[in-house]
Formats: sequence, C-alpha cells, structure tokens
Amino acid sequence: MLKHHLDVLLCHDDELEGRRIAFILYLVPPWEKSDGGTLDLYSTDEHFQPQQIIKSLVPSWNTLVFFEVSPVSFHQVSEVLSKEKCRLSVSGWFHGPSIVRPTRHIEAPLPRSPHIPYDHEILYEWINLVYLDMDSQAQIQEEFEERSEILLKNFLKKEKYQLLCEALESKDIQWSSRGPANKRLYETAEEDSLPDVLKKFLQFLRSEALFLLLSNFTGLKLHFLAPSDEDEDAEEGRAADTARHSSPKQAETEQHADSNPHQPDNIPGAQDSEMQNSSGTPLCAGELRRWTHGHYTLVHDTQATEFALDLLFYCGCEGWDPEYGGFTSYIAKGEDEELLTVNPEENCLALVYRDKETMKFVKYINHRSLAHLKKHPNRTGFWDFSFVYYE
Repeated sequence: MLKHHLDVLLCHDDELEGRRIAFILYLVPPWEKSDGGTLDLYSTDEHFQPQQIIKSLVPSWNTLVFFEVSPVSFHQVSEVLSKEKCRLSVSGWFHGPSIVRPTRHIEAPLPRSPHIPYDHEILYEWINLVYLDMDSQAQIQEEFEERSEILLKNFLKKEKYQLLCEALESKDIQWSSRGPANKRLYETAEEDSLPDVLKKFLQFLRSEALFLLLSNFTGLKLHFLAPSDEDEDAEEGRAADTARHSSPKQAETEQHADSNPHQPDNIPGAQDSEMQNSSGTPLCAGELRRWTHGHYTLVHDTQATEFALDLLFYCGCEGWDPEYGGFTSYIAKGEDEELLTVNPEENCLALVYRDKETMKFVKYINHRSLAHLKKHPNRTGFWDFSFVYYE
C-alpha cells in the first residue's frame, strides 16, 4: 500500500468474513511523527464504537505490526504530511473460522419535528427578494424537477448574512465533537449557547413559511397548502372533461399545453408513495456544524437511506478551494461513482433530493485547508446549517 502527501485512511475495524489477524510490514524511508501517516488505535465505548485515539505508531523500516481483528479493532492511518517521502507498506490478513460478533449498535437519529408557526413575514426578513418572486420560484421548481438539485446563490439578504457570520465567531458558542469516528467527525453547536441571531435563523429554517417556500422551490408536499399528486391528477381529470366538450381546435390546443407534465418521470422516486413519513406530517431535522482540518463524514452500513430533501447553507467559506475537501458527495448505493458534488460557497443554499438508493458523505478536510485559516485568523474553519426535510 503506497500513500502519498495528504493521503489518509479513516477509522475502520477491518472486520470482514474470516479475517482474524491483520498485519502491516513497513518499507518506509527514515520517518518522523511530523511526517504523518501514523497508525492510530482507538479505544471503544460500551457499544463497541470508537471513542478516541489512545496510541499512535510511527512507521519504521522493516517493522511488522499485527493485531487481532475484532469488534473493537478500530484504527486509522493519519494524513501523510510529508511532501518528499512516500509511506510504503505491505498489508494483509490471516484468515480463520469466523467468530460470533455482537450486534452492531444502531444510534438514534437526529430528532425530527414538524414546522413551527411563523408566517411569510419571516421570509421577507431573511431572504433575498429575488427568491420570493413567484416567477422565480416557478423557474427554480422547473429546474429542480429536472435535476433533483439546485444551488441558490446570495440566498440571504446581505446584511443578514453578515450578521450570521459575525455571530458564528462568538466565543460563547459551545461546540461539541460529534462521532463516532467510524461514521463522522465534526463539531456541532449547542443551541442553548447560540447568540440570538443564530437562534432566530434556526427558527427560520424550521418555520412553516419556509416549509411552504421549499414546496414551491421543489414541487414536494412539505406543507398542506402545497399541491399534491392527487390535486394534479384531479386537475388533469377536469382538463380531460373540458376537452371532451370543446371544439376540435380548442381540444388540440389544450392537449398541446398538457404535453409538458408538471412532474417529469426522470426525477428519482419523486412520485413514490414511500416518500411519505409514517405520521403523514412533514418533518425536519437539522444542526449547525463547524468544519475544520481533520473533519469528515463516512458512508457506513447503518446509514439511513430514505426519500428526503437535503438543505445545506454555508457560512465563512469565502475562498474555499475544493482541493481542501469539505464538500458533500452524493453516490449511488453500492457504487463509487459520484452523482453530485456540493462545494461550500458563501451565502449559498443547496437543495438536493435523494432517494433510497442515494448516500452522501463529506470529504475529509486535509492539511491544505490550514492555508485558508491563515487568511482568517479569527476562524477555525467554516460552518454549515444542515437540515433534512421529509414529506
């Protein structure tokens, strides 16, 4: 296994059928801890989930490392920092009879809640007025229904966005690390510690008015006032009845107008009844996240795959280079090919509709990102508001 500058192998346990002993033979040049590429070993909690790094082994020429593959054998290869040297090793496993493994822990998802009652005035308080124009909303919906994703730039009013960025730099905000490391590593804000403007923005993201606006943007039924598939079917039925009693020329005109259906067939699962959640009430779940060097999320076996609308709103990422990582990738389940990449962008709202065959992850933020932080010494990274909406 050859690893170059910035390569990393994130937290995993090596567990596959029949693997009993893992080994690594290092064939590296003279190597220091400052070169990165250490083999990091994790402690685990009562659920056999990785907690923290308790030992780091620096590669050394002609050194053999081996360990038992078990439910607690979590380890990673840290980011290679040397630009001149390559981390070369030979690794593999000794196989044997499989042993009984404990049931994998299923963690509780983020709590979901229905909208909170705020009327349309909250939209005019926060949003760039361009996006409140009905013609603009119709155009956005048309594009979204064609591609299942859209980026809305300069989404907030400039002065509101500036207030958010200033508030996010507050030292009073309490941030906590969110793991476990085999699934994710980033920081999430304790909402009770947030300045008022950030609390109000979270209320905006959970507001009834935004649920309805997102329905207008996407064609999804996230509010009872949004048209449903049944409404559209009834409308088509009324149009058909009218056509039967029209003159031939009038009927021909109406048929031509209906030749472009409101909901294209190529939107994955857009009309699938499974998209309704068990309560039948539109719900949302979300958090405010902080991203910096070393943060990431991973695709994993227990990751929920469901019909949902993802909302990402970025702050503090001006000048962010995709080479730093930190972008969100969408992939088809069981495939490596990326379907879509959403890069962090200032004052940009990203909406992505995903189905049960789509998974996502946030790319590891590498050492290059530290150059970005030098330009903004008061910041440790960038932030995003990550929400998911369910019909």
